[in-house]
Amino acid sequence: MSAVTSLDRFFLTVIVAALVVANAACLVRTENPPPVPLATRTAGLEELLSKLDSLDAIESLRSRVHLQLSVLTQDRQKIKAYPESDGFVLIRRPSSIRVRAEFPVVGSTVFDITSDGTTFSVHLPTKNRYLVGLNELSKPSKKREENVRPQHILEALMVDARREDEEFAVLENASYGPLAYHVVVFVRKTDFGYRLSRKIWFDRVDLDVARQQIYDLHGDVVTDAWYREWAPGEPIRYPTVVEINRPTNGYVLTVRFLRLRLNVDVPEEGFLLKPPEGVKIEEIGQLDEEEDSEKNP
Repeated sequence: MSAVTSLDRFFLTVIVAALVVANAACLVRTENPPPVPLATRTAGLEELLSKLDSLDAIESLRSRVHLQLSVLTQDRQKIKAYPESDGFVLIRRPSSIRVRAEFPVVGSTVFDITSDGTTFSVHLPTKNRYLVGLNELSKPSKKREENVRPQHILEALMVDARREDEEFAVLENASYGPLAYHVVVFVRKTDFGYRLSRKIWFDRVDLDVARQQIYDLHGDVVTDAWYREWAPGEPIRYPTVVEINRPTNGYVLTVRFLRLRLNVDVPEEGFLLKPPEGVKIEEIGQLDEEEDSEKNP
C-alpha cells in the first residue's frame, strides 16, 4: 500500500519474554514458535474472473454503516482522524450513490452526499453549507476532507468484472508480508497505448478479494482499497469492512457495514438531495476563469 496508509496500517507487535531462573543465575529466553502458515489454494485466471462476475452481479446495495475518515496534513507528516460516525450507504449501478454520516447517539447529520456519476452534491448542516461540483477533481482542495468524492467510494465498494471490450487480464502471484495472493492484472488500450488499469488481489487462503488497486493513465494508484471480514452468503459473499485509500487526495475512508442488503429496490428518490431553504450553493473543485486562462492561454 502507499505511504498514506492508514489503508495498509499494519502494526507489528514483537513480544519478548524473559524468565530469570535465580538458582541457575542466568537468563532464560523463550520465543514464540513461528506461526504455522495457512494452507494456500490455487486458482486459474478464469475461476478468479468468475468470482468477479458474482460481485458484478450486485446491482444495488443499502446498509447502515460506521464511517471513519482520516486525512493527511498538508505536509504529509501527520494523519488526522475524524471521530467515527454512524450513517448509511445507498448504491445503484451503474453510478448512483448516496452516503450520509450522522453524529453518534443524537443522530443529527454530519454530512449528506450524493452523486449521479457526473456531478455531486453535499450538505454540511453544522456549517450551513451546500456544495456542488464535478466528480472529476480538476482542482484538489487544500482541505483534504473536501476532496472526498462519492465516486471514489462507489468504485471501491462495487468491484467490476472484466470489461471485455476495454481491457484484458493476466494473472500473477504475489506476496504481501506473510500472505500469498493471486493478482489479476487488468490492462486497457488507450489512445496513448496500453496502460495498467486495475489490480485485484485474491487471498490464496479463501480466494476472496482482499485488495483492489485502480490506476490513472499515468500509472499512479488513485484508489487502493482493502476488503476484510467477508460475510457468508449465497450466492453472493460481500466484505463487511472496506478501507478506501486515495493517496493522491490525501485521505482514507473506512466503511464498516452493519445491516447490509444486496440487490434490493433503491428508488430514484433515495438519491435526491435538495439544498435547504436559505443555504447558499457553492461550487467547489473547479478552476476559476483566471486560473483556467493561465493554464490554457
